[in-house]
Amino acid sequence: MRISFRSCTAIAVVIAAFPAAIPAFGQVRIVNYNSAHMGGDGPSFQQVLAAAHSDNKAGWAKPVDIFVFQEVSASTVAELQSLVNGAAPAGATYNRATYTTSGTEDSSSGAECAFYRVQTISETTASHADIFTGAGRNADRWLFRLNGYDSTAARFYLYSMHLKASVGFEADRQTGALAIRGNADALGAGVRAIFVGDYNLYNNTEPAYLAFLAAGNAQAFDPLGTGSWSGSAHAIVHSQSPRDVSGSLVGGGMDDRFDIHLATGGLSDGEGISIILGTYRSFGNDGLHYNLAINTNGNSYYPAESARSNALALAIFNASDHIPVIVDYQVPAVMAASFLSIPLRVIQGASVQAQVQVQNVAAVVTPLGTDELDYVVTGASGLSGSVSGIAPLTPAFATAALQLNTGTVGVLNVEAQVATSSEGAQNAAIVLPATFSVLSHARASWQSASVVTTISVPVTVPVGSGPVNVDVPINNVGWNTLQSMLDADFVQLPTGSAVSVIGTLPQSIAGTAGVLHLRVNPVGLPAGVTKVSGTLLTSDENIPGEGDATLGFAIAITVGSAPRPGDINGDGIVNASDLAVLLAQWGGPGSADVNSSGSVDGLDLAILLSNWG
Repeated sequence: MRISFRSCTAIAVVIAAFPAAIPAFGQVRIVNYNSAHMGGDGPSFQQVLAAAHSDNKAGWAKPVDIFVFQEVSASTVAELQSLVNGAAPAGATYNRATYTTSGTEDSSSGAECAFYRVQTISETTASHADIFTGAGRNADRWLFRLNGYDSTAARFYLYSMHLKASVGFEADRQTGALAIRGNADALGAGVRAIFVGDYNLYNNTEPAYLAFLAAGNAQAFDPLGTGSWSGSAHAIVHSQSPRDVSGSLVGGGMDDRFDIHLATGGLSDGEGISIILGTYRSFGNDGLHYNLAINTNGNSYYPAESARSNALALAIFNASDHIPVIVDYQVPAVMAASFLSIPLRVIQGASVQAQVQVQNVAAVVTPLGTDELDYVVTGASGLSGSVSGIAPLTPAFATAALQLNTGTVGVLNVEAQVATSSEGAQNAAIVLPATFSVLSHARASWQSASVVTTISVPVTVPVGSGPVNVDVPINNVGWNTLQSMLDADFVQLPTGSAVSVIGTLPQSIAGTAGVLHLRVNPVGLPAGVTKVSGTLLTSDENIPGEGDATLGFAIAITVGSAPRPGDINGDGIVNASDLAVLLAQWGGPGSADVNSSGSVDGLDLAILLSNWG
């Protein structure tokens, strides 16, 4: 008879203390559980399902992604669905996968039934199949795919079976196994398939077991190895029966590995979707209850948590005559890539690198929950180089440096091409476009039309005069948007000289001249001419590849009577006659070269006009 719901209220209180609201993660947890026709206690069964979500035996807890049940008849499927949904943690929702049954299955052992978490898994319903395995039973095949992945390598078939029970029916179990293998082999080479269920195998030499391990397209591998699982030495892997008393449920104690989870090579090789080694466990089995009920004399499934272990063991005892088998799978990597740094403007010939960051952004609860992300970053157009490596899980990232080609002035459109060969990876190819400008160097000059690197500036003051200010233009000759702007960085003058800099030096000189502001202090200077020489240090704007240039200047300070600057003909007056001489000599050397720059130009004209009259 069915155990009273009331008898398990204390269990519900204890197990409810397990972690409840677990965030959704991308890695996959699969639970296989023989429901025993729902012949156990309903609340206990639900508590076992809830505890499977929060099981952290492998080092982490996460919601179950797929529940697979055996012995589910048309009359119990609705109750089972209610228990699955009732046990679901916050944020997890479960749909029933394609379910088929028949009068034969219902009367013999019940059908197979699966539920998948819609946040992480989807079913391709057209790929469902029933496979007759004898004794009035069908195995079921489902095709599931990981949400958020486009690759066919992120899909897998899941088979659930309930092979004929009891000693003496080994040939029947072999017939069923061969039927399932035949169906899976027909899916082609490299098929990704999982085989779960109540195999009813008594040892590792049974023909049915060997049929799954045989070579072929769908050759299966046992995560626990192919050695013996019989006897007390292997009690940790047993899954039937957690009870020592019989009734509506089978007793006899823990002594058989009936419930088994196998997977093909494509799901066992550590690439893409693959079993996480060490996560296969018979849920609640501490290995200390051979031929005993799972809760006899206490349970230590969680070694440091006896209350939690005992509550789980009692719920398993009351729920079914099998215990669940849990296996966790890693998921394929999810690649993300972006420019970590790339300059917008560089100087021609600069040695500059663009930095690309690559990371695995698969949403998992543990780094073991995702495949490694192998990547290659290759430069195209104005980027060169190729870098490969393994990108870590976010928030960490790998960095790849590509060289910018800066030999030609202009605006360049470039690409960084990021690719991964990791199996089933999402975003397997990413193209990162960028634009940057290669500039020519600035052209520092005292003149606007051509590069003049030295200049003499005459300054005349009467005896007894105080300080006077002198402004000298600084030009970036021929500037355009593909030429660097010019910065005036530093003025070198003799210590204690009569000339000093006032204000700030001009920066970012482009098409309009900057101004060097000087102050001349004639106090203490002798009558006549005193020359003060200086140097202006300039540079390109502060971007990669910047260079520098030096401009020299001399301030010729005349104290007392002296020809006025611009009095070219020496008549003591700066007037139209002097202007006529200057214009006649424009562009060449001559007496009108007032500032001694080597040519008659606009600066000489400016000096003449400033002394007019």
